[in-house]
Amino acid sequence: MQTDIIKVAGKEDGREAVLSEAEKFASYVGLDSRSAMRLRLIAEETLGLVNAIAGDFSADFWIEKEKDEPCAVHLKVKTDMDQAKKQEFIEASTDRKNDAAKGIMGKIREIIENGLYSIDETGKLQAEYGGGPVVYGSMGMCNVDSAIAGSGAYIWSLQRYRESVEAEKDRTAAVEEAWDELEKSVIANIADDVRVSISGSKVEMIIEKKFD
Repeated sequence: MQTDIIKVAGKEDGREAVLSEAEKFASYVGLDSRSAMRLRLIAEETLGLVNAIAGDFSADFWIEKEKDEPCAVHLKVKTDMDQAKKQEFIEASTDRKNDAAKGIMGKIREIIENGLYSIDETGKLQAEYGGGPVVYGSMGMCNVDSAIAGSGAYIWSLQRYRESVEAEKDRTAAVEEAWDELEKSVIANIADDVRVSISGSKVEMIIEKKFD
């Protein structure tokens, strides 16, 4: 089953349609009230992320579920910027590149922005874990086989990010902060996984949750 595709943008455009679609979906697949509330929270967190992404863009939102598969909340983002506006955004982002993204959704927002506007001056998408400063916004990012997703494709996974933080034995301040963010995050506590795929100018986020 798949819901209608809702067009969303900043300033809460499409908010009511998204929440209505989430409620209809929960009813159709037979979720109990607790699970329906969790699905709504995921939808609300997704809308909050849309409102936080800088720049002119629109996105497609939908929810789908195949038999025996988890519910999957999709957000496919595309920019409406022309080249001049894109350059302005990149220059503005360069000015703030030393400001660390706060919270799990802040890190996901930063990854989406970097992919959406082709920002690479911090090297975050290509950063490797080990052999230098740990960049927690990038842990969980990996190359995807070109035969599957095309050359230059990347996927960030919340599950891999969590595993990287848990495996870090040197409990530095950065590690403790990353762990604290995971414990406080609504999405990290509800979702089974969040994946952000970046391939060329295409950026898509999928939030998965298996309801009993």
